[in-house]
Amino acid sequence: MKKRKHQYFLGIKGRTGSLLLLLSCILALLLISGCQDSPGDREVRKELSRLHKEISTLSQKLVLMEPRDKLLPGKDVQITGEVAQTVYLSAKDLARFECSEVRLNEVSRDGRYHGAFYYRGPTLRSLLEFAGIKKKAPDFNKDLDLAIVVKDKKGQKIVVSWGEIFYQNPSNIIIAFEACPIIPHHEKSKIPKKYHSWLEQLEREVGFPKLVLACDFYSDRSLEGIASIEVVDLHPEVSQEKQEVLFAPQFTVSGYGVKSMSFDALPPINRTEILFKEVGDGQGYHGLKLFEGVSLAQLLEEAGIQPDLDSAIILSAPDGYRTLLSYGELFMSPAGKNIIIGDMMAREKVKRRGCFFLVTPDDLSADRQVKSVQKIEVISLR
Repeated sequence: MKKRKHQYFLGIKGRTGSLLLLLSCILALLLISGCQDSPGDREVRKELSRLHKEISTLSQKLVLMEPRDKLLPGKDVQITGEVAQTVYLSAKDLARFECSEVRLNEVSRDGRYHGAFYYRGPTLRSLLEFAGIKKKAPDFNKDLDLAIVVKDKKGQKIVVSWGEIFYQNPSNIIIAFEACPIIPHHEKSKIPKKYHSWLEQLEREVGFPKLVLACDFYSDRSLEGIASIEVVDLHPEVSQEKQEVLFAPQFTVSGYGVKSMSFDALPPINRTEILFKEVGDGQGYHGLKLFEGVSLAQLLEEAGIQPDLDSAIILSAPDGYRTLLSYGELFMSPAGKNIIIGDMMAREKVKRRGCFFLVTPDDLSADRQVKSVQKIEVISLR
């Protein structure tokens, strides 16, 4: 009887999955070929796009519908926090998602080499979309201030920002369940002995599942043997003042491990110019913008920020608009050097909407920009 029920389930699952796939393909064809550019047609296209996304999500969830005793034991990753549903995923589950392959040359901040590997696994973004990010008690209607806390089986944890995952190419951050060492072409006998200890790293046992951040220069955030992924809403204390014209004449730096400081002008540290392709999720492309200011990372170093991978930085405006950045994206990724607090645009001082603004030029959306920075707060998630 149990076997018959299982076969019946698989039959329904297969037929339903095929139907969802067919509907998804039809909607995709309609999106590609069926709409002109009138306002009414744009609304139709928008609705078709929404339905296509929902059907794709349902298809993925259907694929993962299987009795728990069929999954590999002891390999579960738990996704919790500000999500629509708590999710447990085994190594077998991870393999069912569409996977990406990335190369990681692993060198930690202390200079130790841990090998070079090709890693394969689903993107962290796809796993979070599967769980469904949903704020339970929102005091800000966007997800820009969410922190993603990843913890390994030993209790070590690191923070990734929502923006790193959703506003950059998804394949930069994956949860790997497979690895392949990159073996040098030359025979070991032809490689100088001083490098042999590094070659041995290619034979080490990698702990899976593994968080892989291919965009980081140092590999400290690429945790092995991860056990949980938690979406955290920090509910920061920020002003929510209604202003006729948004404006902040100065900003403060405060919080965990930093010296409290106030600025009505940017400090005299190295200034930099950043050219930004401004594309917003709401209103689209707004052109090339030339911004000038100082490195946020350097500004925080001047304030004495601690090297802490489970800390985050929240920047906010007087009306409560805010953005969260992780310590890692500022100090571990090359892109962090480009994140600035600006005070000039097109080589002229900004006169409207505040004196200072946040620019994240490597984001693929401009929505993380805070146009009137009033407060910069460092928060520890220990």
